[in-house]
Parts: sequence; C-alpha cells; structure tokens
Amino acid sequence: MADIILFGGTSEGRELAVLLKEKNIRALVCVATEYGESLVSASGSVEVHTGRLDESAMAGLMKEHAPRLVLDASHPYADVVSRNLRAACESTNTFYLRVKRESVAEDGVMVFPTMEGLINWLNTTDGIIFSGLGAKAARALTAVTRFESRVWLRILPLAEGLNACIEAGFPAGHIICMQGPFSKELNAAMFRAARADILITKESGTEGGFVDKLAAARECGMTTAVLKRPGGETGLTLAEVRKKLEGNEL
Repeated sequence: MADIILFGGTSEGRELAVLLKEKNIRALVCVATEYGESLVSASGSVEVHTGRLDESAMAGLMKEHAPRLVLDASHPYADVVSRNLRAACESTNTFYLRVKRESVAEDGVMVFPTMEGLINWLNTTDGIIFSGLGAKAARALTAVTRFESRVWLRILPLAEGLNACIEAGFPAGHIICMQGPFSKELNAAMFRAARADILITKESGTEGGFVDKLAAARECGMTTAVLKRPGGETGLTLAEVRKKLEGNEL
C-alpha cells in the first residue's frame, strides 16, 4: 500500500521520489516507460510502476492503494495524462495535487497556441527547422512542406519514438536521440550542425532547458517559434510541494 502515488518521469518527479524515500514515505512512482524507470531509484519505501495508464487503470491503482494523496508531476504538455488523472482522482475521492512547472518569459519569440497554426506558419517560410517538440509531434510535422529535407528532430533515446519518426518518413540522418536538458553550448552545436534557421520548441521551463535553448538559438541567429502550453494549469510549484512534504503538511 502507498501513502502517496506520484505520477511523472519528469525532473520534478525524480526529485520528489528522492525526497519521499528520504522521508521514508510509502510511495508508488508511476512512469510511462522503462527508460523513465531507469531514472528513478526503486528502493526503501519507494516502488515504481512502469507502463502507460488510462483513466480506468489509474482509478484501479487508487482503489488498490487508497493513498492519501496523488501528486501529478507529469510534463506540462501531457494534458491528456493530467486530465485522466484528475478524473480518476475525482471518481475515487482521492486528493489530487498538480506539481506545476513555473513558466519562463517568452521574449523575442513567436508563440502559437496550436500545432496547426505553427505548421501553417512554417509553410510560409523556407530554411531548415530544428524541432524540440519530441517524437509525438513527428506525424504532425509531416505536413511541413519538404519535411524530409527541412526538418530535424531531437527526441528521447527510445526505440518506440525513433521507430515512429522513421515510419513517418523522416530520414535517420535528421533524427537526434538524446536525453536533455542540454546546455546552451550543446544546443548551439546541434543547431549549427543542422544548419538550422528556425527552432520550434515547447515552453518547458527552466527544468526542461528552455532558457538555454532560447539563448543558443539567439546566438545562432535563428527564429524561435514556441508551441504554447495547454491552458488553465493550477497547483503548486516543486519548491512549494517540497516545503510542504518536508514540513509534514501533505
């Protein structure tokens, strides 16, 4: 049985997993992939559940463990996960708390609320595009004119994501599989290697390396286009959640 169920293979999730172990709180950490599992230490009071869960499976875990709290530290763009998790908590009368990632000012960039709008704009441009949107965006990016030669993808080093990109028609030479976040210097080296003119990315916060990506793109004279976060996020920041856990307030 778990006192707390923590969802998220994010940097926030990993930090909270360490804190829960240090405080000897019985916790179940849920991650989507084996790669995410490899980044979380399952020991002591902390167990790890690996595999994607729909709303029904989430509710099943809550019924099984009857936790006092569910912490949602999933990625800020994983709105489907958060929506399913909130619904599962509501149906099982479980307390839900979102661990929100603080936003970073988007000065000097173009912001698009939808992928469709972003792609429509890309099709008014020429030049090489460097995508930090991840493997899940690969299929949508095939709508970019001459995507096979124009678009470079940087994705997590997962076979599933790589296969999806190749099946979508991207050449292997335009796919970079690496785990971030990346320094400004490494970002700039990749942008220059691709001869990229445009960076498309998510506003992933400081934890996701957003600031360094913007700085590298500016250094390389690139235009940056940001896909806006899903709206309406509420909750507590990592620092606020950490403080409450350390003070036994959660």
